[in-house]
Amino acid sequence: MALAAASQAASYDQSGVYKLDLSEVLSAILLDDNDFVSYQGIANMVATQTKHEWVEDALNATTLTQTAGNSFLSGTTATVIVFSANIARITAGTLMKDQLSGLSEVVQVTAISGISATVTRGFSDSTAQAHASGATWDIIANPRPQGMAGPKDESTTRTKPYNQTQIFSKGVKITGTAEAIDHAGLSSEQTYQIDLRLRELKRELDRACIMGQRTGQPSDTVYGTLGGMIAWTGDINTGNATTTAETLTPSVLNAMIKSCWDSGLDPDTILVGGVQKQKISAFDEEFRRTTLDSTKAGFHIDHFVSDLGISLRVVVDRWVPNDVCIVYKKDKVMILPLDTRGFFLEPLGKTGDSHDWQILGEYTLGFRNADAAAYHDNLKQ
Repeated sequence: MALAAASQAASYDQSGVYKLDLSEVLSAILLDDNDFVSYQGIANMVATQTKHEWVEDALNATTLTQTAGNSFLSGTTATVIVFSANIARITAGTLMKDQLSGLSEVVQVTAISGISATVTRGFSDSTAQAHASGATWDIIANPRPQGMAGPKDESTTRTKPYNQTQIFSKGVKITGTAEAIDHAGLSSEQTYQIDLRLRELKRELDRACIMGQRTGQPSDTVYGTLGGMIAWTGDINTGNATTTAETLTPSVLNAMIKSCWDSGLDPDTILVGGVQKQKISAFDEEFRRTTLDSTKAGFHIDHFVSDLGISLRVVVDRWVPNDVCIVYKKDKVMILPLDTRGFFLEPLGKTGDSHDWQILGEYTLGFRNADAAAYHDNLKQ
């Protein structure tokens, strides 16, 4: 019985099975570097869509802002406060205190009408005081009466932020001659060039994760681009963004950290470029702590000790603009590949006496609770 002949491809055509995962090589490169992507690392999870979405929830706000220009409580006898938002957070009985003024007066809400609250001044043993226009009021508590009916629903609506994936790729073309000849200090020109291109891709990923701007749904005509740290903290979310022209000092940095803390975040990282890192290095030693890292690079690490008792690691990256500083929590940020699309190497085929390769990966950046991070640009250089 004759054996059926197997389908035979050309000897060089192994592209169907010849695909190398470069994640281990990338991990080694990350150990060598001291930058944002090396600090964050690549997450142990993957994106499953080009539009990477995640669900966020938050506790109800504990503050209300008096309408700007409203001076109803500028004296000590007025009893109506008009609020700009979050009026549903209070009910009859709520106790409040002017958060930013340093005043000691406590008021109690007696009635709600639209966006206005009628209050009792100088509640209990506190004394009525004059309050500034646009004051921010802390909700101390919402005491309830005996025999009360069921409380109103205060459920919050979950949000679904998203980022896009971005394709990163480099090509390598090596002639048969270039691979065959003896190169000083190199065992293989092909391996050497592939290593350099992967390092360039890692650098490009780092730049995108800092300066990238998010695009719409990608296609063959719309290039998918991911939103980086600056986009998430300075453009998409602006609640804790500052553009005041000033020098980065311990007071300025403490104010940024306090804004994160007030938003419910316990920040642990300060991301800056070289210029602002030099500013931090010039702070008095009472604000700084230096340790030796145990990674392969063995570089020294600075920490800033805030006046809230929080110690934050200072990460310097050459691609952060000279006037920018970002304060955030490390575990809220994830750099992750699209499923099966972490950096890999594959041949594109053989053309004449040359071998063509491509290094390709598709990544995005997830930033949970980015609205609680702090961003500052326009810092003096």
